[in-house]
Amino acid sequence: MLRPGRPPEASVYPGEDNPRTCHVAVSLGGDVVAVGTVFPDASPWAPERTDSWRIRGMATRDGLRGRRLGNLVIDGLIEHASSNGGRFIWCEARTTARNFYARSGFVIEGEPFMLESVLHVHMWRDL
Repeated sequence: MLRPGRPPEASVYPGEDNPRTCHVAVSLGGDVVAVGTVFPDASPWAPERTDSWRIRGMATRDGLRGRRLGNLVIDGLIEHASSNGGRFIWCEARTTARNFYARSGFVIEGEPFMLESVLHVHMWRDL
Protein backbone atom coordinates (compact mmCIF):
# COMPACT_ATOMS: atom_id res chain seq x y z
CA MET A 1 0.00 0.00 0.00
CA LEU A 2 1.22 3.44 -0.85
CA ARG A 3 -0.01 5.19 2.26
CA PRO A 4 -1.09 2.61 4.86
CA GLY A 5 -3.77 3.76 7.25
CA ARG A 6 -4.74 6.76 5.15
CA PRO A 7 -7.83 7.23 3.01
CA PRO A 8 -7.48 6.55 -0.75
CA GLU A 9 -7.72 10.27 -1.56
CA ALA A 10 -4.39 10.76 0.26
CA SER A 11 -2.78 9.12 -2.79
CA VAL A 12 -4.24 11.58 -5.31
CA TYR A 13 -1.68 14.10 -6.55
CA PRO A 14 -1.86 17.47 -8.29
CA GLY A 15 -1.12 16.88 -11.96
CA GLU A 16 -2.77 13.47 -12.18
CA ASP A 17 -5.56 14.99 -14.25
CA ASN A 18 -3.10 16.25 -16.89
CA PRO A 19 -3.98 14.48 -20.17
CA ARG A 20 -0.30 13.56 -20.59
CA THR A 21 -0.17 11.76 -17.24
CA CYS A 22 0.46 8.02 -17.32
CA HIS A 23 -0.43 5.49 -14.65
CA VAL A 24 1.31 2.11 -14.84
CA ALA A 25 0.20 -0.96 -12.92
CA VAL A 26 1.47 -4.53 -12.78
CA SER A 27 -1.00 -7.27 -11.95
CA LEU A 28 -0.55 -10.87 -10.91
CA GLY A 29 -3.52 -13.20 -10.96
CA GLY A 30 -5.86 -10.26 -11.42
CA ASP A 31 -4.50 -8.35 -8.42
CA VAL A 32 -2.66 -5.04 -8.84
CA VAL A 33 0.69 -5.51 -7.11
CA ALA A 34 2.82 -2.55 -8.25
CA VAL A 35 1.92 0.97 -9.41
CA GLY A 36 3.41 4.31 -10.36
CA THR A 37 2.50 7.59 -12.03
CA VAL A 38 4.43 10.05 -14.20
CA PHE A 39 3.41 13.51 -15.40
CA PRO A 40 5.00 16.74 -16.64
CA ASP A 41 6.30 18.76 -13.68
CA ALA A 42 9.39 20.91 -13.17
CA SER A 43 11.75 19.96 -10.37
CA PRO A 44 12.29 22.38 -7.46
CA TRP A 45 16.00 22.79 -8.30
CA ALA A 46 15.50 23.30 -12.07
CA PRO A 47 12.11 25.05 -12.47
CA GLU A 48 13.11 26.44 -15.88
CA ARG A 49 13.18 22.96 -17.44
CA THR A 50 10.04 22.58 -19.50
CA ASP A 51 10.97 19.01 -20.48
CA SER A 52 10.78 17.65 -16.90
CA TRP A 53 8.56 14.78 -15.81
CA ARG A 54 7.91 13.65 -12.26
CA ILE A 55 7.39 10.15 -10.89
CA ARG A 56 5.00 9.79 -7.97
CA GLY A 57 3.12 7.06 -6.21
CA MET A 58 5.57 4.21 -6.78
CA ALA A 59 4.54 1.25 -4.66
CA THR A 60 4.86 -2.53 -4.65
CA ARG A 61 2.77 -4.75 -2.44
CA ASP A 62 4.45 -5.96 0.75
CA GLY A 63 5.90 -9.42 0.35
CA LEU A 64 6.45 -8.96 -3.41
CA ARG A 65 9.32 -6.48 -3.38
CA GLY A 66 12.59 -7.65 -4.90
CA ARG A 67 10.88 -9.47 -7.78
CA ARG A 68 11.49 -6.69 -10.33
CA LEU A 69 7.81 -5.71 -10.43
CA GLY A 70 8.76 -2.12 -9.61
CA ASN A 71 11.25 -2.23 -12.48
CA LEU A 72 8.40 -3.00 -14.87
CA VAL A 73 6.57 0.05 -13.55
CA ILE A 74 9.50 2.45 -13.66
CA ASP A 75 10.52 1.26 -17.13
CA GLY A 76 6.99 2.00 -18.36
CA LEU A 77 6.99 5.43 -16.73
CA ILE A 78 10.38 6.34 -18.21
CA GLU A 79 9.29 5.16 -21.65
CA HIS A 80 6.09 7.23 -21.48
CA ALA A 81 7.91 10.38 -20.38
CA SER A 82 10.60 9.96 -23.03
CA SER A 83 8.16 9.28 -25.85
CA ASN A 84 6.16 12.37 -24.85
CA GLY A 85 9.00 14.88 -25.01
CA GLY A 86 10.54 14.33 -21.58
CA ARG A 87 14.29 14.78 -21.38
CA PHE A 88 14.59 14.90 -17.58
CA ILE A 89 12.77 12.80 -14.97
CA TRP A 90 12.80 13.17 -11.20
CA CYS A 91 11.16 12.00 -7.99
CA GLU A 92 11.08 12.38 -4.23
CA ALA A 93 12.35 8.95 -3.21
CA ARG A 94 12.16 7.46 0.23
CA THR A 95 15.74 6.99 1.35
CA THR A 96 15.04 3.27 1.64
CA ALA A 97 14.34 3.24 -2.13
CA ARG A 98 17.55 5.02 -3.22
CA ASN A 99 19.15 1.85 -4.55
CA PHE A 100 16.01 0.94 -6.49
CA TYR A 101 16.10 4.26 -8.37
CA ALA A 102 19.90 4.19 -8.71
CA ARG A 103 19.64 0.88 -10.58
CA SER A 104 17.53 2.75 -13.16
CA GLY A 105 20.14 5.48 -13.54
CA PHE A 106 18.81 8.05 -11.06
CA VAL A 107 21.22 10.14 -8.99
CA ILE A 108 20.63 12.09 -5.79
CA GLU A 109 20.14 15.86 -5.88
CA GLY A 110 20.67 17.77 -2.64
CA GLU A 111 20.29 16.69 0.94
CA PRO A 112 17.74 14.33 2.52
CA PHE A 113 14.52 15.92 3.78
CA MET A 114 11.47 14.88 5.76
CA LEU A 115 8.18 14.45 3.91
CA GLU A 116 5.16 13.18 5.82
CA SER A 117 7.45 11.98 8.63
CA VAL A 118 9.55 9.87 6.23
CA LEU A 119 13.11 10.68 5.12
CA HIS A 120 13.32 11.35 1.35
CA VAL A 121 15.86 12.47 -1.25
CA HIS A 122 15.35 14.10 -4.63
CA MET A 123 16.58 11.86 -7.43
CA TRP A 124 16.75 12.47 -11.16
CA ARG A 125 18.15 11.32 -14.49
CA ASP A 126 18.29 12.53 -18.06
CA LEU A 127 16.20 10.74 -20.65
